[in-house]
Amino acid sequence: MQNKLLLIITVLSLFIFSCRKNDTVIDNPSETTDDASTVTTTIKGVVVNENEIPVMGATVTVGTFTVTTDARGIFEFRNKALSKNNAHVKVLKSGYFNGNRSLMTNAGKTQLVRIKLLPKTITGTINAASGGTVSLSTSGKVVFPTNAFVDANGAAYNGTVNVAMAWINPTAADLGQIVPGDLRGINTAGGERALETYGMLGVEITNTAGQQLKIATGKTAEIRMSIPAALQASAPATIPLWNFDEATGRWKEEGTATKTGTEYIGTVKHFSFWNLDAPFQTVNLCVKVISSNGQNVSNTQVKIRRSTIPAASSCGNTDSLGVVCGLVPQNEALILEVLDRCGNVVHTQNIGPYNTNASITIILPINNVITFTGTVVGCNNIPITSGVVYLSTGNGYYDNAVVGANGTYTLNIVNCTGSNIVNYTIYALDNLTQQLSAPTYGTASTSGNVSVSTIQACGTSPIQYIDMTVNGSTQLWVSSINQVGAFHNVIVNPPYTAATSFFGIRTDLIYNYKEIGFHFSHNNTIGTYPLSSFKFNLFSYIPSDLQVTTTTQNPQVTITNISATLPSFVEGYFSISGIELPSNQTKNYYVRFKILRT
Repeated sequence: MQNKLLLIITVLSLFIFSCRKNDTVIDNPSETTDDASTVTTTIKGVVVNENEIPVMGATVTVGTFTVTTDARGIFEFRNKALSKNNAHVKVLKSGYFNGNRSLMTNAGKTQLVRIKLLPKTITGTINAASGGTVSLSTSGKVVFPTNAFVDANGAAYNGTVNVAMAWINPTAADLGQIVPGDLRGINTAGGERALETYGMLGVEITNTAGQQLKIATGKTAEIRMSIPAALQASAPATIPLWNFDEATGRWKEEGTATKTGTEYIGTVKHFSFWNLDAPFQTVNLCVKVISSNGQNVSNTQVKIRRSTIPAASSCGNTDSLGVVCGLVPQNEALILEVLDRCGNVVHTQNIGPYNTNASITIILPINNVITFTGTVVGCNNIPITSGVVYLSTGNGYYDNAVVGANGTYTLNIVNCTGSNIVNYTIYALDNLTQQLSAPTYGTASTSGNVSVSTIQACGTSPIQYIDMTVNGSTQLWVSSINQVGAFHNVIVNPPYTAATSFFGIRTDLIYNYKEIGFHFSHNNTIGTYPLSSFKFNLFSYIPSDLQVTTTTQNPQVTITNISATLPSFVEGYFSISGIELPSNQTKNYYVRFKILRT
């Protein structure tokens, strides 16, 4: 896969993770884009919320295809015919603004994308007849005129108007995860432009029943956005306004905004996300990141900024070959940085200026890189010939590596500087049989080589497990149950009927216990069932349950595999939010299990 970095936004939208592009600015304003041409490709990604916690159950669409994120926020479109120039990934989740990402794709490659959703809460309310002003505490203000609202059918609306707003800071470190589209814009003449953003504002207006409203024909609203201090000196006196079209996954030019003091002011006829952007001339730059031992370093953040604008920065992640590409300003001196997973700079150097397309290679010291190696076998214990290994290191960070013809793989990551221990989870998929392995857990030091034990990608593996993720980080409660201490038993009561079943696991390591239990009803078929209780404990000598009082309405257990014929496995997962007693801390829990019933 070749992740095509985006463009530079004031903050150089250039290498934004999953905002990708590799075309130069179109100088002919009459030239149009080609979004109809398709290639067969794969898009894999993760959806997280504003706290970096994976979002389960989000609806994700691209083209004519739709999937739902799993309990770890992951989605995948494998080997689909998608637009070559503009594969538009759209994410819908109740309580959030829609997430949107537009990708340039390569045939036969895998694009990686990380999308952070923005909460959609009511910022303020106004009376439709009298109009009014709604402001965010950070930046962003909308001034509504009187009698300016209609419903979806065009009928005048005169009641209370709820206004939800979200401002996107162009200097934000996570800009690449939240920006809609990929900062390619279609100007009024139909030509494509690379964009440099000075801020974005999302607005949604609804009635008291939650139904969307629109601005009436002939009416306009005024929008205002503050210019970040670091960008005020470079901000032009007037700047084009661009709105994000969710139907096409493109930014489209519509109007202008004027700089007044330290803010931009413009007028709009409708609402979506609005963007203050200046187009610019570009060249395409590809950056390859390798370790000092010559290994490709994948899914690593690369940031590029203009030397003349210290605040102008952007980031994108390398693909499985260690490469990330995108547009950079033409004929300008640039600064390149490589970041670890915690946002710390581990490498920096001056690059450019470039007047034509270019490629460069960055070599990272080995002490910044962890290298995972291992072998994957199938159900027959013979090395698989085609597969993928997935590595999770918490907080929604997932890497993958292709398994070679001899069943081996190598995966390199840049770890957080200063971290002495990394907890990881590895899964493997056999592409030919579509069998997924049980999780393999482990710990690694800050750098060096990690030799992972052989993984069996086989859905009928006798390995059982119950693992739990708390606030996005995997907790090693019970892994490979058959191999942990004095494993007592799996309790199923009553064992095989449609009545209530309780699954519990306890490990006994010289009076140091780990125990987890959950209670639900089922009828021995795949499906979703009410979760009636959930508890776990970790204690020495004296039992002390950590009871969870769920705050999730109608919590459910999803069973993905079950059979009434014994012996057989029951597999599934559940995700809840709850108050953990006795600490009274609110946490998000995800539990995944595979248990043998005998």
